[in-house]
Amino acid sequence: MAGWATKNSLRTRKRIFRASLISLFLIFHISSCDKPPQTESDNLLSYLLKPSLAMYGDSVIAGWPIEKQLSEFNGIKFAFPVRNTHLILSSITSDHRRYDACLYEGGVNDFLNNYAPDPTEVDATIDRQIQGIQILQTRCTHVIALNIWNVKFPWPTLAAAMITAKMKERINFIPRIDTELLITDDMIPDGAHPNELGYEVLSKAVREQLKPFFPILYLNE
Repeated sequence: MAGWATKNSLRTRKRIFRASLISLFLIFHISSCDKPPQTESDNLLSYLLKPSLAMYGDSVIAGWPIEKQLSEFNGIKFAFPVRNTHLILSSITSDHRRYDACLYEGGVNDFLNNYAPDPTEVDATIDRQIQGIQILQTRCTHVIALNIWNVKFPWPTLAAAMITAKMKERINFIPRIDTELLITDDMIPDGAHPNELGYEVLSKAVREQLKPFFPILYLNE
């Protein structure tokens, strides 16, 4: 009986030892999460820990260097130049995947060469924006929108201002980044599209909006 007790005690000590080793490994691994990936498995783990961010829009989204400026996220862009809200809505409707966060942008291309838009046309643009955003709400944990900044001629300046005003009035059911307060003339060299500084400002605004929802993003600070 004494021999059995000794063997049982030895097995217990071995189990405790193995459990301690596993705990130490996990503590070391977690404490190392803020270090640059060293191996393929580290890269995979880093990828899996990042929240997904899907971005829908026109050339503004298409030109956004998200791999560099929003590297905390696994970003994917559904955007091409000259896309109007009809095409943006179509891309949203045809994508059935789920994401941690989604961003909506667009509207100015509905009014290219239209310098005196009718208010009903602007309302129709906002209707399509809202329809797209509401679809995103069904499959994205968090949804945010960018309004339109103050573009310059030959871009449709009046339409941009009208869209922004209507977005503030009607798109108030999700977080909205009021970009006309952030983007200045020196950030849009062609009168509409952001340069690197402009994208840095936009990326910071997006990051500040989403970061509170994803504690994992704080680990690398």
